[in-house]
Amino acid sequence: MFADYRNNMTLKELDYRTGDHIEVSLLWSPESGQLAVVVVDEAAGEEFAMEVEPSEAMEVFRHPFAYTHKRQIEFRRPLVSQAA
Repeated sequence: MFADYRNNMTLKELDYRTGDHIEVSLLWSPESGQLAVVVVDEAAGEEFAMEVEPSEAMEVFRHPFAYTHKRQIEFRRPLVSQAA
């Protein structure tokens, strides 16, 4: 599962965009070849990731919310306030 990406995996950010309190990143692991779209939604106060195939990576990157119901979310968690 790509959710293990924080444990001993080198990640390269292939693309990034931000707008309307939402940050979207397209990440790639050279070791495993896996791709994932990671979304940080500050307005909703959560973060999630979806593993994607190379053929769909840019489409999911551009429209991640359109794909959340079609696939397993690798992780979903509330954002932790930096001002604790």
